[in-house]
Amino acid sequence: MKRITILIIALLALGKPLAAAGAQIAEPVVLPSQMCRGYFFVPVTLEVRDGETADERTLWFLYDTGASASFVDPDSVERVSGQRLARGVRANFGVSTIGDLRLTGLRARIRDLDHLSIALGREIDGILEFDAFSAVLLTLDYANSEMRIVSGELPRADGETVFSSRGPDTRPWLQVGFPTGSRRLLIDSGAALSPIILRNIHRYDTVRPPRATGAAVRFSEVERRSSARMSGSLWIGGHELEQPVIQSTPETEILGGQAMRHFSWTFDQRNDRVRVTRNDPDTPITFEPMVTHGMVLVPEGDGMRVATVIADTPAFDAGVESGDFITHFNGTQMRTRSCEMGGEPPARLDLSLIRDGETLQMTLDLYALVD
Repeated sequence: MKRITILIIALLALGKPLAAAGAQIAEPVVLPSQMCRGYFFVPVTLEVRDGETADERTLWFLYDTGASASFVDPDSVERVSGQRLARGVRANFGVSTIGDLRLTGLRARIRDLDHLSIALGREIDGILEFDAFSAVLLTLDYANSEMRIVSGELPRADGETVFSSRGPDTRPWLQVGFPTGSRRLLIDSGAALSPIILRNIHRYDTVRPPRATGAAVRFSEVERRSSARMSGSLWIGGHELEQPVIQSTPETEILGGQAMRHFSWTFDQRNDRVRVTRNDPDTPITFEPMVTHGMVLVPEGDGMRVATVIADTPAFDAGVESGDFITHFNGTQMRTRSCEMGGEPPARLDLSLIRDGETLQMTLDLYALVD
């Protein structure tokens, strides 16, 4: 990795973009990111005070191309600064760094993110909005689990490699070809565990009728999802997505991480362009069957409350009930689960749960809800 020892970058979240202050990044710089179950995280380290280590002053932000604002958890702010800020207040972090990159003016709105930490199984200190890297070309390289930045701009859209990312707001959008036309979908790295998310999925030609499969955790609500496999293919330029799994939503239509992971994405935010590069051009883009437990879970405390058990699913078969409180998956506390991603779907899931004050152990034999 080519290292830049002195690079001044201004990062103003909540509508103000990252801007390089006079320095040009001639060669791609790999940011010190981590990938957790398909999500990209970057470490933001505040100025280290006497007697403290860099780790004690570091916050991990999830970079979300689907986010139009930045947020930080109040507990995380208190941990690194000693200050307790009220929900909705804008936190200003002053001078900070991402690896060798120097940041000034990082701001984010205070919002409780515990529910997202529990849902993901990894602590989330903050969420970094899409516009954060608007002064540079940012690449999300899923094949190598890397985030890279470099100065410059992308060529004009050609509909093959480079596409317009212009849409109804400042976030990135992409025209995706459907069997009966095309639709502009939000490119959303924050929907890392989702495939293609669409409104009115019953209108599409699917192998089997859509069925309830689970839910997505939002800031203020749990959005229940139905899913199905399309009979036909979708297209990103000349790239065919063979019979993708689609999920329902009443709101924004999304190109999620299960589709994004087949590509590298380079965003030119100033010119509203995105370059889409296949990770493995000789391998068809397919979507695995959807294997899931069948519980609609709501984060609560350090665990998850079962809001609903979907009929004819592994959880239903095992006797899980609405109101059960899940404390562990496979012997691991809910908010400290593994960040591993990929490989074959597990064949079973061991649950530790509390029902009417009694601790129970249950084993779910998992199978595909969508073939």
